[in-house]
Amino acid sequence: MGLLDHTCTQTVFYAANLYLTERGLPGYTLYTASMDGKPAPTAEGLVVQTRRLSELAQDSIDTVIVPGSPQIRQAMADNVALLEWLRVTATHARRMASVCSGTFLLAQAGLLDGLRVATHWLMADMFERLFPQIKLDREAIFVQQGSMWSSAGISAGIDLALALVEADCGREMAMQVARRMVVHYRRPDNQDQWSPLLRSQYPS
Repeated sequence: MGLLDHTCTQTVFYAANLYLTERGLPGYTLYTASMDGKPAPTAEGLVVQTRRLSELAQDSIDTVIVPGSPQIRQAMADNVALLEWLRVTATHARRMASVCSGTFLLAQAGLLDGLRVATHWLMADMFERLFPQIKLDREAIFVQQGSMWSSAGISAGIDLALALVEADCGREMAMQVARRMVVHYRRPDNQDQWSPLLRSQYPS
């Protein structure tokens, strides 16, 4: 698992909860879960504590966010039980989302067929080879197709989570969260992954 693929979305919802609590409104209840409930190592070397997915009431889950992994091919092969859990949960949850190569797991679970999706640009070729039945948008930083949300790599998870907060709580709340997190600019979903600002700073 990529550390920022996980923590970028968690931080957005944590920040939203601070404002929601101030207003006396119910906030997000956040869980980090895995099939075995064991500590999950990240690619960067830190370890994230998890709880068993079986401890969660599957029919009460509102939103599932699947983080990415640099070893996504191995993750798909090793997580057959997780894929089945995703299939079943998708029939109950209000929405399913992914960050970076987490889109591969939603695709492998058969949840994205015929939909337009996003993933990290470095993995675009592999995604199209593995899932020709899915319409990959190579440029978008995040995509919503009904109850399915997907995003490009790492920091794009912040844009995705801010969009989820806006859908739940309104634009004002999303902007307050963005300001608290010192987000320079709220990028729209169709923002090119290779941003014009970054391109202008790239050595020629």
